[in-house]
Amino acid sequence: MTLARETWRFFEQCVGPEDNHLPPDNLQLVPDPTLAHRTSPTNVGLYLLAVCCAREFGWISTSEVIRRLEASLDSIEKLDKHNGHLLNWYDTRTLQVMLPAYVSSVDSGNLAGLLLAVTQACTALGKDGSDGPKAQAALLHLGKRCHALYTAMDFKGLYNSKRNLFHIGLRVEDQTLDASFYDLLASESRLTSFLAIAKGDVPKRHWSALSRPFLSVNGAPGLKSWSGSMFEYLMPSLLMHEPEHGLLH
Repeated sequence: MTLARETWRFFEQCVGPEDNHLPPDNLQLVPDPTLAHRTSPTNVGLYLLAVCCAREFGWISTSEVIRRLEASLDSIEKLDKHNGHLLNWYDTRTLQVMLPAYVSSVDSGNLAGLLLAVTQACTALGKDGSDGPKAQAALLHLGKRCHALYTAMDFKGLYNSKRNLFHIGLRVEDQTLDASFYDLLASESRLTSFLAIAKGDVPKRHWSALSRPFLSVNGAPGLKSWSGSMFEYLMPSLLMHEPEHGLLH
């Protein structure tokens, strides 16, 4: 609970009008407090969901949820996009794209999943009706705005149909896809894969094309990732259900 409250405190104190109600990438405390006035699709999505979580924890009111989400979505809808995708970095003070303009497959997948979760949170809270008809209408409308951003994201342009894999990303200026691919199931990109299949943007065979190299740790089977990082194994689990007794679990 302490860690959760401290996490929300970052968003509470650092997301405001100066940054167009978008979350700065980080707050550096040493040697002096310095806020990084840039943001990414993953940062944006995590903040939106954090607002809903803060309401669940009882730290903010429903009216504060509505105020924060409306302000952030107003800015998000103004941002330059490519085929519905937010680009990888924006200056939070000017809303300008930070060059080179780039679409990251994994960041887009993270944002898509987070937008879907926020859609469901707003819809559930609105249908609950305990905050009155005015709040109900506002929450349901916020859910529709989040879902519209989610459905607008077209993942087909990031997918290689010959390899049945996602490219790492796309350099927008020259429309060049990266030569490298996300080719492992145990990767931070599996949320992208899952949602792109669910949306119908890529075929189901993509899931089977993701490699599953095995390893054994103290007799327990598992899957290899590229670097063994918590980000690769655990980031998608914030949103995805991992079946018990499966290799990912």
